[in-house]
Amino acid sequence: MRVAVLSDIHGNLAALEAVLRDAARRNVEDVLHLGDLVGYGPRPEEVVARVQTEGIPGVVGNYDLAVCHPDAEEGRARYLKASISDAGRRTYLWTREHVGAEARSFLHGLPAQLRVQEGDRVFLFTHGSPERPNEYLLPETPEERLEELFAGTGADVLVVGHTHRPHVREVGTQLLLNPGSVGRPKDGDIRASYLVLDTDAGLRVEQVRVEFDVESVAADSIRSGLPSEQADDLRRGRGV
Repeated sequence: MRVAVLSDIHGNLAALEAVLRDAARRNVEDVLHLGDLVGYGPRPEEVVARVQTEGIPGVVGNYDLAVCHPDAEEGRARYLKASISDAGRRTYLWTREHVGAEARSFLHGLPAQLRVQEGDRVFLFTHGSPERPNEYLLPETPEERLEELFAGTGADVLVVGHTHRPHVREVGTQLLLNPGSVGRPKDGDIRASYLVLDTDAGLRVEQVRVEFDVESVAADSIRSGLPSEQADDLRRGRGV
């Protein structure tokens, strides 16, 4: 198995296309995503359409769930942060207005988890934690919490997104992986982030960064009517 794992594309079509080109050059056999196809970026419909066209399997993210919820306020309260900035609220409402019925149906149909058996290893792919799509599993998350999640799932390798920060962490004999964000990195590196899993000879994890035209996406965000803060965060590789 040699698979590219993408997460948190967030309506950034240019970053998605750059990552797909890079993954093809690396001769991956498959590509899968960890959700949050929409939100923040100016091209949510196009990202969903591209994922559909490419036939990329994946899971649903918390932002996807919020956008699909029939009630905007309840969806925000249930799946996004308890406190949200004015720019964040306006971005969320903009995204809901720019994701049509077909895209919503596709997002709503995505599973919460994907489980893959590869040899004697079980890989579990999900957006946040296996229990909650909006739970952050961070480098500083207590090991006891991670042990609890691994025990509850029976997974050997847990691959999650949501934090927008790539990292690899050993939890005893098990492994927690995060590919970072394709469309909205938050670790100070403006390049798109994803990972390649290779199990052909043991288990090899390659964290990859890919350049894309950040300024064109920032300009597109402003033209599209998104708050200027989204363009600013993209240019800095930061965000809350």
